[in-house]
Amino acid sequence: MTSAVPSSPFPGDPVAPAPISPPPGDIGVISKHDPDESYRRRHEGIREFLRVFDQMRVRPTWRNGDLPVPVLWVTGPYTATTSVTQALEARCDGTPFAHLGPTLDVEEVAPPVRERHTPPYAALVTQLRQATRDLAAVAPPGEAHLRFPLFAQVLWLLDLQVTDDEPDRLHDGVKRAVRQRRRQIRAGTGQDRRNFWANVRAYSEGPLPAWAAATALLGAGWADQLTTLFGVCAILAGPVIGSLHVLLMSRSWAGRRRYMWFRRQPYLMPGQRRNQPHDITGFAVRLLQARGRAEAVPLYEAGSAEDRKRQEAVQANEGIEHLLVNAFLEDLRQGYERRLWKVWRRVAWARTSYPVLLVDGGVTRLVTRIEEVRAATCLPDPLLVVVTGPGGAGGPSSGTPSAVRAPVMAGRPELTEELWQRWGAELARDRAVGSHRVLRIEMEAKDAPILEKINVPVRGRRRPALAHPVLPWLVVTALVSLSFVRVLASATTNCGPGIWRASTGECIGIGDGDFVFDAHLSRMLGVIDEQNRAILSSGHPYATVIYFGKLTTTGRSSAGAADPITDIHGELAGLALEQRKLIDNSGDGSKLQMRILIANAGADFRFAEDVAKEALRRIQDDPTVIGVVGLGESRQQVQTAIQLLARKAIPLISTTATFDDLGRRQSGDAYVPSFFPLATPNSLLATVAARWAREGLPAQGIPPARTAAVFTDTMLSDLFSRDLGARFVRAFGKGATSVGYTNAAGLEEKVTEVCTRPEKPDLVYYAGRTAQFGAFVDAIAKSQCHQLTVMANDDITQYVNDHEPQLGRNNRVRVTYVALASPSAWASVPRQFRTDFFQKFDALVTSLGMQKLAGTQQPSKEYAVQAQDAAEALMRAAQVAFSGQGGPSTADGRPDVVERGGVLLALEKLEEIDGDSGLVKLHGAPDGRHALDRPILLVTVNPAGQQVVIRQCGRLYAQQPPSPTCD
Repeated sequence: MTSAVPSSPFPGDPVAPAPISPPPGDIGVISKHDPDESYRRRHEGIREFLRVFDQMRVRPTWRNGDLPVPVLWVTGPYTATTSVTQALEARCDGTPFAHLGPTLDVEEVAPPVRERHTPPYAALVTQLRQATRDLAAVAPPGEAHLRFPLFAQVLWLLDLQVTDDEPDRLHDGVKRAVRQRRRQIRAGTGQDRRNFWANVRAYSEGPLPAWAAATALLGAGWADQLTTLFGVCAILAGPVIGSLHVLLMSRSWAGRRRYMWFRRQPYLMPGQRRNQPHDITGFAVRLLQARGRAEAVPLYEAGSAEDRKRQEAVQANEGIEHLLVNAFLEDLRQGYERRLWKVWRRVAWARTSYPVLLVDGGVTRLVTRIEEVRAATCLPDPLLVVVTGPGGAGGPSSGTPSAVRAPVMAGRPELTEELWQRWGAELARDRAVGSHRVLRIEMEAKDAPILEKINVPVRGRRRPALAHPVLPWLVVTALVSLSFVRVLASATTNCGPGIWRASTGECIGIGDGDFVFDAHLSRMLGVIDEQNRAILSSGHPYATVIYFGKLTTTGRSSAGAADPITDIHGELAGLALEQRKLIDNSGDGSKLQMRILIANAGADFRFAEDVAKEALRRIQDDPTVIGVVGLGESRQQVQTAIQLLARKAIPLISTTATFDDLGRRQSGDAYVPSFFPLATPNSLLATVAARWAREGLPAQGIPPARTAAVFTDTMLSDLFSRDLGARFVRAFGKGATSVGYTNAAGLEEKVTEVCTRPEKPDLVYYAGRTAQFGAFVDAIAKSQCHQLTVMANDDITQYVNDHEPQLGRNNRVRVTYVALASPSAWASVPRQFRTDFFQKFDALVTSLGMQKLAGTQQPSKEYAVQAQDAAEALMRAAQVAFSGQGGPSTADGRPDVVERGGVLLALEKLEEIDGDSGLVKLHGAPDGRHALDRPILLVTVNPAGQQVVIRQCGRLYAQQPPSPTCD
C-alpha cells in the first residue's frame, strides 16, 4: 500500500457550463475535405477509445481480481462530448449506468434566490439520490439490482427531526427515533417500500437457500434419529425460517451489525479513539450536530475568513459530503465484493460489469468529493467515473493549485490503448487506488460524426455458470427433494431415533422408553418413560441400565405372531418397580436412581448381535451406562451379543438364561468375567429334576419313574433345549431316552410314536420351549399315554401362567415343572422373611387398569421378580462404587458419573442379598461363574387351577435351612 493519493484535479467550486471559444488552431472547426488518411486515423481512434472503455467497465474474473479504475476525462467541443455521452450511454445499456447533467450548485445560486436555510450539501444529496436511483434501476435479467442501504441510512439521519439541542436530550431523542425505526416492520414511504422489496430480492438468495439447505441436510443426516413427522417438519421449517429471516433483514433497520461501518469510517469521527461513539446512536448524534453547524451560517453570506462559525460550517459541510460519498462508494464495494467465505452472495459474483457514472463538466464537485474520499480511504471501489466537458480554463482541472493536482495522462482517442496500459503499469507500481487517477481523452469536433455513425461491437463478459441465479434454487430443490426421499425412506426402514425396521418388519434397536415396541407393552413402557423423565429432571445422580430383551413378535418366530410375551412384560414390570423404589428412596440425592434404556433384539433374539453393536455405541457415547440386564434366553444370538458387549467390560446380568456355557468365550475355556447369570445353570437343574423324577412324589400320587422320554428341541440356534435334554438323560441314567423334534407338527408325531410303543415311559420330561408346550400337552392327552406325569423345564412358566385353569382340569395329564421363582413358594415362609414384592406388583397392575385383563395380557410375576432382583444387584453394586468415589456430584455441581470398573469390582464382592425371588449371591457358586443357592422349585397345578410348590432346592433367603431332599 502506497502513501495517500494526491488530491483530485477537479475543482472544488465548479462553474456552470458556458459557451466555449475554440482555442488557437481551431480544432473545433470541421474541414469540408478531410483527407482519407486523417479520417481513418480518427475512425480507428474512436474505435480504440470505445474498445478501451469496454475494457475499463468489464469486470475481470475472480482469478484476475478486481482493480481500481481511473477517472475517464473526455474533453472537447460540446458537439463531440455530447456524441461521446450518447455513445457511452448506448454501450452501457442493460448495465448499471447513471448520467448526471449540468445542474446549479448550491453555492453558485444567488442569495435572494435560495431559501435561507437550505443545507449546503443539498445539491450533492440531490446528485447522489439521482445516481443511486439510476444505478439501481437496471440489472441483467434475473439479477438483483444494486442497493444502497448505508447511503439511505445517512439520508434518514440527515432528515431526522429532533427538537432538543442539548447533547443528552439529543442523544435520547435520537435513541427513541432509532428504536422506533428498528421496530418498524412495514415500510413507510414509497422509497422505503421500494428499498424493502429490493432487499427482499437480494436477501432471498442468501438466508433463504441457506436455511433451506441447512435444514434439509440436517433432516437427512438425522433421519435415523428422527420420527418421520419431525423430519418432514424440520425440512419444511428451513424455507419458513429463511423467509422470516429475509423479511426481518429487508426492513429499513435490520440490526446494529449492518451499520457498524459508520464507526469504522473516518468522517465526522473524533481524532481520539476514546471519544469515538460506541454505537449507531452515538454516531447519529455527531452527524446531527454537524448538520446543525453546517446550517448555522449560510456560506454565501459575506464574512471574514477567520470567522470561527463559518469555518466550522465549512468543515461540517465537507464532513457530511464526504460521509455521503463514502457511504455511496461503500455500498458499491459491498455490492461487488467477492470473497470465498461469502460465496453465498451469488449476485456479487454474477456482476460482470462495473457501474458507470457519467458526469457532465458542470457537476464536477461530486467527482471531486469521490476522488477525495478515495485518496483518504485508499480503498478501491467498482465505480467507473466518466467526466465530459470542455478543456482549458473552464475545464475540470481549473481552479485547483498545480501543487496538489493529481497527474493526468492525456492523449487523443487513438492513444487510448497506450494510456490504459501505462495507467495499468503505474497502478502495478503504486497499488492502492493509484497515483495517476485521470485518463484524459481529447476529442475534436470532427470526431462527432464518427461517434454518431461508428458501429463497434459491445464487449462484455458472460456471467459465470456457477453464478447463475437459478443454480442456488436448483441445488436447494435437489437437497430438499433428496432429504424428503431420505426421511420417507427412513420411515420404512426406521421406527424412531436409534430404532430401525428389520427384514421381519419388527422395530429393532434401543429406545429411551418412549417408543412402544409392542402394543401389549405400551402401559408398562409408559411407566418407565415417565420415571426416566422424572429422574432426568430431578438433578439427582443416576446410573443408566440397558434392558436387553425380545419385545416384538413375528410369524417367523418359534412362538408365532400371537405370542403375548408375558415374560418380557413381566421383566419390564420388575424393572419399573425397582426404578420406582429407588426414586422413592433417594429424596436427599445421595442414592443413585436408575434410568432405563430399552433394547429390543427381536423375536427369538434374532437380531441380538446388531442390537449389541448399537448398545456398544450407546455405551461409548453415554458414560452413565453401567450395565445390561435381561438376555433371558439361552440362544446362539444371545451368546454372540454377550461376547460383543464383553469388549467394553460392561457388567452383564442375565435374568432367566440357564445354559452353563452362555458366558464362555469363543476362543476356548475362558469365561467372560463381566457376565453374571442370575438363574441356576442347566447342569444343576437337570440333576435336581432327574433326582425328583427317580424318587417320585408319593404325597402327590406320583410314583418313582424307572423310564423317561426326554423331548428335546433340536433347533441349532437354541442352546438351551439340546443342552438341558442331554444333561437330564445323563443325570437320569439308564431308562432315559432322548426324543428330538424341530417344530410343533413334528412334536405331535414324536408323541404319537412314543405312546404307541409297547413299553410306555413312566415320565415324560419336556426340555423344549414354551411355544410348543401347548401342542405337546394336547398330543399327550390324546395319545395312549394316559395318567402320564409330565415334568417340564422353567421355560414353560409363561404357558402355565396363561393356562392355569385348563391344566388344573386336565385329568389325563399331570403337569409339573421346574421353576426358578414362584409366588406360592413364599406361602410357608415365616412372616418376618416374606417379601412384599407381589403386593407391589399387583398394585402396579391395578394402577395401570390391567387387573381385569386376561392372564395372557398381564405381565408375569415370576419373570418380574427375577428382573427386579437382577436390577437390584446391579444398582447395589453401582451404589457401592458411587459411594467409594467420594460424593454425589462433581466440583461444578453436576451429578457424578459412576465408574463401570468400580461397579464390576463391587459385583464380584457383593454380599448376599435376600432377594424377592430368592437368595442372590452372584458368582458365589463353587465354579465361580454362577449364583449361589438359587431356588429350584418343582411346581404343579392343583384342580382349582392354582400353582403349588411341591419341592424346593436352594434358598429363598439366607437364613432358610437347606431342604433334606437336595442333599
